Amino acid sequence: RNTEIIHSFLRLTEYAAKNDVRAVILAGDMFDGERVKVRTIDEILDAVRRTPNVDYLYLAGNHDDTTYAFTDHDIPTNLKEWSTYEYDGVAISGIEICEANAHSLYLNIPHKNGVANIVTLHGQVGSSSDVDEINLSLLKNKGINYLALGHIHTYLEQPLDSEGIYCYSGCLEGRGFDECGPKGFVLLTVESGHLEHEFVPFSCRQLHRIPVDISSLTKNSEISQKMKAAAQGIPSEDMVEFLLFGG
Repeated sequence: RNTEIIHSFLRLTEYAAKNDVRAVILAGDMFDGERVKVRTIDEILDAVRRTPNVDYLYLAGNHDDTTYAFTDHDIPTNLKEWSTYEYDGVAISGIEICEANAHSLYLNIPHKNGVANIVTLHGQVGSSSDVDEINLSLLKNKGINYLALGHIHTYLEQPLDSEGIYCYSGCLEGRGFDECGPKGFVLLTVESGHLEHEFVPFSCRQLHRIPVDISSLTKNSEISQKMKAAAQGIPSEDMVEFLLFGG
């Protein structure tokens, strides 16, 4: 499963190159844990190098802070630290929230006139300003057309204000049965300053958690049949966790 998760990122780089995607926004939590294998880092960096016409705008998340995964590695020129990057008709900005800017960043949200403005942050949306919490009310009416968020591993889209939305793209693959359902990325298209977005399912398999009431059953064969019935319609390549309950 770990191999599949890595391979999905490699497939994403191939998708970006094949479909003339100009930039990939990585909104944090690329890694999960303090230890990342050197082989994994090499595979990711090699995939980035193989797609030199795509910029990878990488914003570190709270799970990335302790890994320092790219330390002592040669970083490809198209794997970029955060600033504001301007493309045809769009400006993409990112801010890594820390103790020093957790409150002040809302006073200086990057904005370019005459283009679609995308801002990237990592954290849980809320009503206060903290390292891991994004104060949505302070981002309203700042000229943000699309607020790309990382931290929540499930796709979620909501209005930000009259001009823009905020969106969690989620992760490419469910890593455990607490991350069930469709997984993928959000494809953004900008034409003449107008931004369109579309969720693209991309995982090689989905994860499902299915409760099964076995309170009236006494034989393993009966339990097995009821589990099969509960999972009917789920593709054979998907993964299922059954929660058996009953007295």
